[in-house]
Amino acid sequence: MNRDKGEFVYISAVIPAYNAEKFIGRAIKSIIKQSCTVKEIIVIDDGSEDKTVEIVHELSQTYPLIKLHTQKNAGASSARNSGIHEATGDWILFLDADDECSEDLVESYLAKINEATEDSSAIYTAYYQINEHSQVISSQLNGKRLSAIEGFCAILIRNPIISPSGVLVNKKRLHELHGFNTHIKYVEDVDLWVRLLDKDYSIEYIDRPLSFIRRHSNNTTSSMSTSHNAEKLIMDQYGLDYIKEKIYKRSYTMEKNSLDFALFLIRYKQWKQCEELLENTRVLEGSSHFMTYCFLKSIVYIEEKRFDEALVEYVKILAADVTHGAALNNLGVIYMMNGNKEKAITNIEQAMFLFPGYLDAQHNMTLIENSEKDKSLFRFTLRELRPVLLSYSTD
Repeated sequence: MNRDKGEFVYISAVIPAYNAEKFIGRAIKSIIKQSCTVKEIIVIDDGSEDKTVEIVHELSQTYPLIKLHTQKNAGASSARNSGIHEATGDWILFLDADDECSEDLVESYLAKINEATEDSSAIYTAYYQINEHSQVISSQLNGKRLSAIEGFCAILIRNPIISPSGVLVNKKRLHELHGFNTHIKYVEDVDLWVRLLDKDYSIEYIDRPLSFIRRHSNNTTSSMSTSHNAEKLIMDQYGLDYIKEKIYKRSYTMEKNSLDFALFLIRYKQWKQCEELLENTRVLEGSSHFMTYCFLKSIVYIEEKRFDEALVEYVKILAADVTHGAALNNLGVIYMMNGNKEKAITNIEQAMFLFPGYLDAQHNMTLIENSEKDKSLFRFTLRELRPVLLSYSTD
């Protein structure tokens, strides 16, 4: 609870749960231990077949603010929407049943609400990834404030909000957009953020790691390919022409806008159009966008099997930044194709060292160690890496 501009602001926590007996207690207790109390903790059990309901019911006997609701299994989006319907607060804090949050998350959000404008629709924080034992397994995953057109494009280019868990959303905005889209699986949260930004609302950001996202084998989005395929469904709802219009309306340089649009052309496999765009985009070597420019050109060359030209681009990138993980991996693959196993190993090992958990590099090293002859099995990385990689399962 917080007094904002003469009015009390109430926060409801909503936790969707399905077969969450292993972690649900930790999730709930991380909300209970908040330095500022939430109005209620609403747990929506989505047809669990384990002891989730019993655990939540037992906790509710000690903590009356816990409200348990059950429904037939309908998926996380449906469960979150049920929580939205039940919530009586002004803002809703979503937390997945296997995640946790810092004890001052709610207090930090209340302070941010006091600073928020009428356009503010949601707030999120930096993250840590944790394992099954609640041990931190990553460096801090940072985000940024997202607003209107710039935010819409930023989410589609590389979503900085890695999970809906720990995110605070204004309930009025949720009702306006009819909550989460139950027809989209795995990235329903990304769909919601994009829709909010498309309405010219903003998403605020707190640069402190107050949300802890658990990565384990049962995560519904633990597979990278599953996540990327689902992201494509969101883009398809808008179409390439609409995305292009948004990109070029931004107040960035033509160089920046063109390179970002080239990313979408690659994702839509519009290779010739992408090549023409890059040929007509002048990016000088001293530009902050030079490495991205070279990397995008290299991906087009790889698609056209012009590997020697791609190699030249990777050499340029690594001359500017020896820690460019995707360039190291892709250069290693090209060296392997050219029969230079020693250089291939050197580059791919360096990529793995710099980016622990880099799946493409791990896959390629396994092929080398197994003396794989089929070069088509090696994996090129088609996007530049995040500064801190998310943990995914192998595909």
